[in-house]
Amino acid sequence: AVVSTQSTGEDKVIEKQFKKDFADVDAFTLDILAKLYKRRPKVTKQKIVTNEATARSSNPFHVKVEDPDKAFLEAMSELDSDIHRPDILEADTWERFIEARSFKVESELKVKHHNQKIQDLNNYLQRLGEEDDAMKCRIEKAFQQLNDLRERKLRFLLNLEIQLLLKQGQVEVDPGVFSTKFEQALLIHRSVIEDLNSQIVTLGEAKVSAMVDCKDYYKNIHLLEWEHEKMMMEGEDLNTKTRDIQTLRVTKELQVFLFAENNQQRMQKEIQTLEKTIKLNENMHKRKVSDKKRILDRLNALIREKESECGVLDAELKELAVSLVERQQIQEACVADLTPAANQRMKDIVARRKLVDLAKSQSQEVAVLRAEVERLRMKTFPALVQNN
Repeated sequence: AVVSTQSTGEDKVIEKQFKKDFADVDAFTLDILAKLYKRRPKVTKQKIVTNEATARSSNPFHVKVEDPDKAFLEAMSELDSDIHRPDILEADTWERFIEARSFKVESELKVKHHNQKIQDLNNYLQRLGEEDDAMKCRIEKAFQQLNDLRERKLRFLLNLEIQLLLKQGQVEVDPGVFSTKFEQALLIHRSVIEDLNSQIVTLGEAKVSAMVDCKDYYKNIHLLEWEHEKMMMEGEDLNTKTRDIQTLRVTKELQVFLFAENNQQRMQKEIQTLEKTIKLNENMHKRKVSDKKRILDRLNALIREKESECGVLDAELKELAVSLVERQQIQEACVADLTPAANQRMKDIVARRKLVDLAKSQSQEVAVLRAEVERLRMKTFPALVQNN
C-alpha cells in the first residue's frame, strides 16, 4: 500500500513537471502537446487463463496470462511515429515529447501494476477470511456435537430408573389423565424444600413488616392532614367569632353587663323575676285551661242537642221521601186509570213540582244544619295559643 501511494505521487509529479519541461513553446502548441500527452490507445482486454493445478497451489497470483502491456506498448510505439507528429512541431521537440510521454506511460503502468497487486491481495485476504469463518463454524459445530455427545453419555450413565417410596404430599408433580409422568420430575432433598420454605416465611414476614411500616407511615400522614384540617377549621371558627365580636352591636343591657361591678346579684334578681313570671304564666295557663274545659263541656252539650235535632230531621226527611214516592205512584196510577184531560194533567204537574221544590228546600236545610254541626264540633277542639 505504501509503494502504491508513492507510485501514485510520483505519477502526479511527472504530470505536473510536463508543462515546466515545455515552457519554451507557445500556448497553442503546449495545448496540443498536453492533449497528445494524455492520449492513450484503446487496447482490448485479454482473458485470464487459470489452471486447476495453479489455483490449488499456495501462490494465489500464479496465473497464466498473456502480457496485456505488450499490446499497449506496441500501440504507444505506433503513436510515437512521425505520422502522428503535428506539422507545427519541430523534430527535437517531438523527440523530447516522446521521451516525456514514454516516461509518463511507464509510471502509469507501474501504478497500474501496484494497484492490480493490491486488489489481488485484498481478494486473497477476503477469500482467506471467508475460509477462516467457515472453518470456525465447522469447529463450533464439532465442539457442539462433542458436548451433546458428552451430555448424552452422562445422561445415559446417571439417568437410571429407580423406584422410590414417598409419602403423600411429598410428590408435587401434577397427575395426568391416566397416569403420572415423571420424565421431567426432579428429586430434591427435603432440607432444600425446608430451607426454601423458611426463606419464603422470612421474606413474607419482612414484607408484612414493611406493609405495617407503610401503613403506619400513611396513618401518620392522614393524622397530620386531619390535624391540619382541624386547625384550619378552628382558625376559620376563630375568625368568624372575631368578626362577630367586631360587628356586635353594643346595647344598653350589654353595657350594664360589662360595666356593672356586681353581676352576680343582678343575675340573681333576673332569675327571681323570671321565676315569678313563670309561676304567673303557669297560673294563667291553668285558669285558661279550666275556662276552655267549661267551654268544651258547653259545646259538647250543644253538639248532642244538635245531633238529636239532626236525627229528628233525618226521620222527617225519610217520611217525606216515602210520601213523595207514594204520591208519585198514586199519580201514575190515576194517570193510567183516567182518561187524559189537559187541566187535570196540569194540576198534577203543578202538585208534583211543589213537592219536588219542598223536598229540595228540606234537603238544603239538612245540609246547612249538618255544616253548622260540623262547625260547632270543630270549635270544641282546644286551641293552644302561644303567649308572648
